[in-house]
Amino acid sequence: MFNRLFFILLSLILLVSLTAIYYHAESAKKDNAIKALLHERDNAWMTMESMKKQHQQLAVLDSQHMQELNDANRQIAALERAVHTGQRRLQFAARCEKLPHTAASARLDDVAGARLDDTAVHAYFRLRNGIEIVTQQIKGLQDYITQVCLAQ
Repeated sequence: MFNRLFFILLSLILLVSLTAIYYHAESAKKDNAIKALLHERDNAWMTMESMKKQHQQLAVLDSQHMQELNDANRQIAALERAVHTGQRRLQFAARCEKLPHTAASARLDDVAGARLDDTAVHAYFRLRNGIEIVTQQIKGLQDYITQVCLAQ
């Protein structure tokens, strides 16, 4: 009877020990899984914060360059209006070949200077506006690269 009781007691102790080891191992697995999830969550949060910061920096750069572009567009429009109303003149460098002076050729000393036609003037201002847009885009990209991308 003593052997039988001893065997039952030993079996119960062994069963409880194995159960405790099993649940301890499961608990350790769950702890590791929780730690991994917390680590992933923290990484995701840091990534989101970094993206939020980059977005704010990009918004500041964008508003700065859009303001500069708007200012340039206003200046170009004002200059175009001034040329159109005659307050200013659009000057350009031009050379005319001298014609041989013959008795039959008329003198043109009193002729007004060369002038661009209205289509050419409009095309000039369109090109100038396009150049300003591209310049601001390049400046914006350079600022984005130096202040956002390389700052990381």
